[in-house]
Amino acid sequence: MNELNATSLSKPTHFEEKTWQFEFYGDAREYFKIWIVNIFLTIITLSIYAPWAKVRRLRYFYGNTELAGQVFDFTAIPTRILVGRAIAMVLFVGVSFVAEVSPEYYWLAMLLLFAVMPWLLRSTMRFRARNTKFGNSRFYFSATLGETYAMALKGALATMLSFGLLYPLALYWFKSYQINHLHIGDLQMELKSKIGDFYAAVLLPYFIMIGVVFVFAVGLGFLGGMLGGLTNGDVSKETVGQGIFAFVGLMYVVMLGLFVPLTQGYLFKTTWQKVELGNSLITSELSPWTFAWIKFTNYLAMICTLGLLRPWAEVRLYRYQADTMNVVLRDNPDDLLNMAQEDSHSIGEEMSDVFDLDLSL
Repeated sequence: MNELNATSLSKPTHFEEKTWQFEFYGDAREYFKIWIVNIFLTIITLSIYAPWAKVRRLRYFYGNTELAGQVFDFTAIPTRILVGRAIAMVLFVGVSFVAEVSPEYYWLAMLLLFAVMPWLLRSTMRFRARNTKFGNSRFYFSATLGETYAMALKGALATMLSFGLLYPLALYWFKSYQINHLHIGDLQMELKSKIGDFYAAVLLPYFIMIGVVFVFAVGLGFLGGMLGGLTNGDVSKETVGQGIFAFVGLMYVVMLGLFVPLTQGYLFKTTWQKVELGNSLITSELSPWTFAWIKFTNYLAMICTLGLLRPWAEVRLYRYQADTMNVVLRDNPDDLLNMAQEDSHSIGEEMSDVFDLDLSL
């Protein structure tokens, strides 16, 4: 694999289009050691160590992810994450306290919480981007506070006033906001997926789920009819209750094991199937069905081992996502990296807003 040079910025030269694939070199056994120490220290410190655990985890995954000879890095200071989580906890406890002590003010507290959420969202995204590096180039998130509130307000109104029918449109607005304001140096990303792609990503798993429920319901009715025929209609209420309980349990398994991961897979594919980066293109060949199968079997593995196979499950899913991501380079990789290193905005971003925090888990 050719190495990229961080030479001075020069005039872009002609370069034949080439596709580079993301590669992940992490190992489940190696990550298990990090994971088990993180769990132990988080427990004995009553979760105070959790931000340090998060930074160690992300540095491991980022540091083992390579693209075109360059690796990623996560440079966050854990204390900033600790402050962010403390703020989140204060907000949660405050709303819960108001709900218990003064129920009449509960909706006011929820309204205030909703009002501050866009600021928290933007703060988290800016923090996460600023502390992500690719080679010597730093990411940054450029959305203004006004753009964030506008996106959140129109998305919430569209979803509520349409009784959820415009939820895929709101999701498209959010993903456009998230991707289109993400930069690496002087290179800006741009989401090229359309609104119809997000409707398909949301509705297709929904219709698949309806079909599965229908098949299960018909099957349950058929079995009930056979049982009634075999017993001359003398089926006890207890048997009927057990059948209903089994059906509901099966539906719950299908929801967790199929519908939710399948929707996540379709949304990941839709988001990253076509994202422009300068003149180059980020693409994804992820299969939503394979993604759902990996997540479902990961759930089973973690349940059967009481969580001990979680490191294996995380590495397995991350490796699949990385292996399906590509960058189609339409510029000379040397020129592309040089443009990425023209990071004139990130220093100013760091100095302009010291209140960017990470509230995510």
